[in-house]
Amino acid sequence: MPFRLLIPLGLLCALLPQHHGAPGPDGSAPDPAHYRERVKAMFYHAYDSYLENAFPFDELRPLTCDGHDTWGSFSLTLIDALDTLLILGNVSEFQRVVEVLQDSVDFDIDVNASVFETNIRVVGGLLSAHLLSKKAGVEVEAGWPCSGPLLRMAEEAARKLLPEYNKAIRNYTRFDDWYLWVQMYKGTVSMPVFQSLEAYWPGLQSLIGDIDNAMRTFLNYYTVWKQFGGLPEFYNIPQGYTVEKREGYPLRPELIESAMYLYRATGDPTLLELGRDAVESIEKISKVECGFATKDRFGCFVKNRLKGSKIKDLRDHKLDNRMESFFLAETVKYLYLLFDPTNFIHNNGSTFDAVITPYGECILGAGGYIFNTEAHPIDPAALHCCQRLKEEQWEVEDLMREFYSLKRSRSKFQKNTVSSGPWEPPARPGTLFSPENHDQARERKPAKQKVPLLSCPSQPFTSKLALLGQVFLDSS
Repeated sequence: MPFRLLIPLGLLCALLPQHHGAPGPDGSAPDPAHYRERVKAMFYHAYDSYLENAFPFDELRPLTCDGHDTWGSFSLTLIDALDTLLILGNVSEFQRVVEVLQDSVDFDIDVNASVFETNIRVVGGLLSAHLLSKKAGVEVEAGWPCSGPLLRMAEEAARKLLPEYNKAIRNYTRFDDWYLWVQMYKGTVSMPVFQSLEAYWPGLQSLIGDIDNAMRTFLNYYTVWKQFGGLPEFYNIPQGYTVEKREGYPLRPELIESAMYLYRATGDPTLLELGRDAVESIEKISKVECGFATKDRFGCFVKNRLKGSKIKDLRDHKLDNRMESFFLAETVKYLYLLFDPTNFIHNNGSTFDAVITPYGECILGAGGYIFNTEAHPIDPAALHCCQRLKEEQWEVEDLMREFYSLKRSRSKFQKNTVSSGPWEPPARPGTLFSPENHDQARERKPAKQKVPLLSCPSQPFTSKLALLGQVFLDSS
């Protein structure tokens, strides 16, 4: 039997009121066009505040209307928000920021930087922007997408991050559609908590076609959101409440990310309702004059408060003086894509661009974008085009050349056969060849092992493929 959420009566004031665009008496879903424009307005309120008050620092401090460096000193928010500009359709600002970054960002500096955060935010942001440059109308150099200024910046930043770093490993076990923390070697529950970062999991489940389990887990997490108007960093499942010193909501995107993937897979209007609630909650709780602030604590909505920032505690909606760059890179992006089903990111392959690279022709922009940890979309087709070593370039072309070479040889052989009569194998020195000897020689000769012409030999399609929740079996 599922854990029952213990919601104190004092928290009932946190329940969201009815909103414009909410489902009506007929059960209609929130209006995507309405919330798409609301999300866009959220983005520009935060983005413009960063430019006016914080650039070139990493992040905006929305309560004091100034900036500070956090994960390095790379104008982090500007890099993180760059591909979101294009997703929102702002081509001119994308082009301007590309020029600004090339002129102002320098990775040859002596600073303390987070390897993980710099990797997902800076390297990922620059790679994504590089691959989207042509779509944004940026004049690309010859050899794009395998070369370009943003790609060189990404490489420079990545080289600064070496040597590699170690990752901690955690193990989880499932209980009634919740995933609990367990001890790796014993399997016993160590903490019966839900951490907000785990909310990406239903979206990942949807990508492998596990829709039913994904929706059940998502609805558990959505219940927590409706309880507080956001996801606390840690939530005690048996107690149905936040964990001490982990009550905040730094405007994280993970549950919204899952809603976007699941909505693409199912079209369930419940997922649009989560998007609606997220827009309403963030605007009511976190919006301030200079952007959106992280929430320090959750609790009842406060009427006389500042208009926005990071939420420090969800129990009383106290705000923290910080707006993480991922708010523009991830949270707003996933919200907008949830309400924008025709965005180019959702392309199903019906449109594409053919681009000539140093290695031949590539098909780009056909969809299937892969989001990195910071929601920067990467076109896997570009990686396929540009990743080949010189000695392995276009192995398919080599295969075709060998095929036609064999075909020509066979054609020549057939002509010789017609003109010279029956073919007989050449005799080795001192050997008399007869048809009988030839047959015996063939029996003694070991079979020659065929060497695959491709570095990745072809395999039968026996595994299932899932694309945006649509599962294709080998019998399809």
